[in-house]
Amino acid sequence: MSQFTGQLTASDPLQTLFHLLTGRVPAATLCCGNEKWGDWRPHLAVLLSNETGDPAVQQKAIVTMGDTLTSNGLTHAAHVCYLTAGVSFGAFPQKAERLVLLGSSHRQSFEHFATDLAIQCTELYEYCQTLGGKGLSIPSFQVYKFLYAARLLDCGLSSQAFHYCEVVGRALLRQRGSYSVLTGEVIKLSDRLRHSEGHFNDTGVSRAGQEPDWLQMLRARHNSLQ
Repeated sequence: MSQFTGQLTASDPLQTLFHLLTGRVPAATLCCGNEKWGDWRPHLAVLLSNETGDPAVQQKAIVTMGDTLTSNGLTHAAHVCYLTAGVSFGAFPQKAERLVLLGSSHRQSFEHFATDLAIQCTELYEYCQTLGGKGLSIPSFQVYKFLYAARLLDCGLSSQAFHYCEVVGRALLRQRGSYSVLTGEVIKLSDRLRHSEGHFNDTGVSRAGQEPDWLQMLRARHNSLQ
């Protein structure tokens, strides 16, 4: 085997496979993302399609590849690695976190980080996970959906803004954490929309004066936290 691998270039995906099967973190995971090593995707494909005896080695290799791609400024590529490795989403202030919003680096200013596109991409991922029956709701992401609701309201899209408040409110009700500040802000914005223009059902029809059940439960939850 050593004679065979000795004839391969260091950047050959077969080298990655050999290192992985021998329980080592492949060299490609530390060097990918530059012209010398070429395309990082074949190496990731090798890591994902070949299970080892120790899943921790496989996960460490994929996360290491993501870290290397991040250091080379390839944020989108790094996030693909983190998602396939099952890395959890974190919070913006924690710069050591690897993943906060898809396609955006949280090591830049918040203004440049929390773009509409990054929020939409992360929401799409969250939604796709629900299609698999997992019922996934990313706790740290709910504040960005609320931010998106506020931006929709600034654009005069009241119905869509109220819908996002409902989505965030229902997600908060499913979570075990308190999230008192966010819960209070969702209630305030929802009340503002209801009292100024009436609130809206899924078809966009205004039903002023009626408080939906999710908002009643959210208000009760918030009161219990005070």
